[in-house]
Amino acid sequence: MTKAIAEKLTKAAKAIEVLPEETQNALLAELEERIADFSTPHMSGIQRAEVKHRLSLPRRYVPVARIRSILAKYESAR
Repeated sequence: MTKAIAEKLTKAAKAIEVLPEETQNALLAELEERIADFSTPHMSGIQRAEVKHRLSLPRRYVPVARIRSILAKYESAR
């Protein structure tokens, strides 16, 4: 954690300390939920491996002429 982030967190904690207890509890619950969302993997190991594999494949592009021919079909349908 950088010093700047630590300072921001300290400042936020001090601001929360002066709020009513009910508000503090609500903020803490929200923070805990967000931390869980960021720290819990949403894909299985197999899914992550598949994504890594697909990202390693060479990129495939559609030629501009093909895109224009598709768009031309829709343009003539108007």
